[in-house]
Amino acid sequence: LCMALIDEADVVLLDEARVPLVLSQPAPALAPDLLAGALACARALRRGRDFTLGEDRLPRLTDDGRALVAAWRPAGAMPSRQREDLVAQALAALHLYSRDRDYVVRDGTVAIVDAASGRIAAGRVWSRGLHQLIELKEGCPPSARNTTAAQITYQRFFRRYLRLGGMSGTLAGAEAELAATYGMAMVRIAPRLPSRRRLQQRTLYADAAALWPAMARRAAVLHRAGRPLLIGTATVADSDAAARALAAIGLPHVVLNARHDQAEADVVARAGEPARITVATSMAGRGTDIRLAADAAARGGLHVILCQHNAARRIDRQFIGRTARNGEPGSHDTLLSLDMPLFRRYLPRWWRALAARRRPAPAWFARLTIAVPQWLEERRHRALRRQLLRADLRRERDLDFCRRTAS
Repeated sequence: LCMALIDEADVVLLDEARVPLVLSQPAPALAPDLLAGALACARALRRGRDFTLGEDRLPRLTDDGRALVAAWRPAGAMPSRQREDLVAQALAALHLYSRDRDYVVRDGTVAIVDAASGRIAAGRVWSRGLHQLIELKEGCPPSARNTTAAQITYQRFFRRYLRLGGMSGTLAGAEAELAATYGMAMVRIAPRLPSRRRLQQRTLYADAAALWPAMARRAAVLHRAGRPLLIGTATVADSDAAARALAAIGLPHVVLNARHDQAEADVVARAGEPARITVATSMAGRGTDIRLAADAAARGGLHVILCQHNAARRIDRQFIGRTARNGEPGSHDTLLSLDMPLFRRYLPRWWRALAARRRPAPAWFARLTIAVPQWLEERRHRALRRQLLRADLRRERDLDFCRRTAS
C-alpha cells in the first residue's frame, strides 16, 4: 500500500465511509418457509407498541413484541435471540428499505441502489438475511446468502497508505474531518476561468403534490427559451414523479435512473443540447462531461433544477456543479417540498407549517430552513463515522490481545 490517488475524494472518504468495506463468502441458505414466517410475524407487529425505530433507525422489539415473537414457533429448533434477530431484519425490510429508493426490482431480482451515486451497486447485497427478506417481500425468489468473512473501515484502510491524496470540487467544509481522520490537508485550487453560475430562485412547497407541477411549469418556461435542463431528484420514485409531471404538460424529456442506466454516458453527454430536458437521480452521470452546444450557450447555458434535499450541502454542490463549467454560462434553481425526509426528521411541525404559509418565503428564511436539517444530518453522519472507526479500532485491539494471549 504505497500510494493512493482518489477521485471524488469526499464521496469515497466521507459519504461512503459510514459503512465498512466487507469481504463476504457463501453461507448456508435460510429456508424460504423460515423467511416467510419471519415476514408474517413482522407484519403482525405494530410500531410503537411492539417495536420502535430509534435515532439510528434500527428496529427494536419491546417487551410486548418479544412476547409475540416468542409465540412464533418456526420448524426446527431456533434460539429465541436468533428468532428476534430474524424478525428485526424482517421489520427493517418492511419499514426501512423502500423500492425505487434503496433498491430496484428488475428481471426478477433485487438490485441495491447506491445512495451516493444513484447507480446500481453491482455485486452488492445486504447481509444477515436482509437481502433475502426484501426479495421475498417483493415476490422474488431468494438468492444465495452471504456472510461476512472480513471487514475494515474506509478510515483504517486508507490510513495504511504511505502516500494518500485525492481531489474533488466539493471538499470545502470537510477540512476538519479529513485532517482529524486521515491526516490530510486541503489545498484550494482556483478555477481556471471565473464562474458564471447564477442562482435564480430557492423555493419551498408544502408537499410533493405542489412541488412537481411547479417544477414542470418552471421547466416549460425554460424549455420555450431553448435552454437545456437537468432536473435532479433523490430517488427513482422521485424521478418517475418528475417525469409524470413533465409528460402531463407535454414536455419531451429523458429519464436517467437506476432502471435506465445502460446508456448513462450518452444521455448525460447530450444534456447540453438546446431545449433538451434530462431528469436524473442523485449524481447519475457524474464523470461524463456535459458539452454545451453553441446555441444553448447563447441562450444562457445549462439550467439545473435541484429537487432533492441532500444529506450534505456538498452533495447539493456536486449536482449544481454540472452547470456553468469551464467559464460557461449557466444557472440553477432549488425547488423542495417540506414533506421530504430531512425536513420531517429535523424541523418541528410548526416550522414546516410556517414555511408552507410564507409564499414566497424570504430568501434568508428559505436558506435557513434548507440549511438547518442538512447541518444536523451532517453532524449525525460525522458521529456515525467516528463511532464506526472507534468500534473498528476496539475490535482490532481485542483481536490483537487474543492473538498475544494464544501465543
